[in-house]
Amino acid sequence: MRLKIVENKQVAKDTFILKVDNPGLFEVLPGQFFMVRVNDYPFPLLRRPFSVAGFSDTIDFIYRVVGQGTRILTTKKKNEFIDILGPLGNGFSINSTKKLLLVGGGIGVAPLLYLKSVIENDYKIKCDAYFGFNSEDEIFTSDGNIATMDGSVGFKGNVVEMVEDKLNSDVLVYACGPTLMLRRLAFLCFEANCSMQVSLESRMACGIGVCLGCVVQTADNRYKKVCVDGPVFDFEEIQWQAL
Repeated sequence: MRLKIVENKQVAKDTFILKVDNPGLFEVLPGQFFMVRVNDYPFPLLRRPFSVAGFSDTIDFIYRVVGQGTRILTTKKKNEFIDILGPLGNGFSINSTKKLLLVGGGIGVAPLLYLKSVIENDYKIKCDAYFGFNSEDEIFTSDGNIATMDGSVGFKGNVVEMVEDKLNSDVLVYACGPTLMLRRLAFLCFEANCSMQVSLESRMACGIGVCLGCVVQTADNRYKKVCVDGPVFDFEEIQWQAL
């Protein structure tokens, strides 16, 4: 569907927020994503997957410039139209019986911002958020406890170190971020008997399960597609040693 751009501006180093009109035709679960075509003509050929960072009168995407496709996207202006496909994939499942902990790293913080708003505003549940960035110039939110690798803001170190002593059997973690971060967090959750749902970051070509380009190995040595079986998984489903 083609939707009008409401805003497309830089919010941090190499990081932009794209807001498009919400047509009111569907609901979006936290953790679901859209495939975005960055141009009307066929270059780049493939759409880009973007998780939802906010959903109200606009659909909000926070994206990082990592290649030619996202660089082209930064040139799109207010009132232009952009083609998106979605919502796609499976989102987070809200559980109110445990203490909720949100742990995000880098651009993986984006879907957790929407999740946090749904937990607090729709479910009226308190949750604690911990977000990690490399340095101050990469931070695009003030909504949570911040860790930076260089110590320029908040806790000095990675976000996993920041939350390690908060993991126990009474906690449910919602996490999204780089694979190394999620792997380390998964091992700690195993040790602490802590529940966790993870949103995996993966390269996707189609977003609908056809191309098999985003498969992940599961704990029972099978394979699942991140785009249709995920991107949100119970962390015990994943073969972390294979990532």
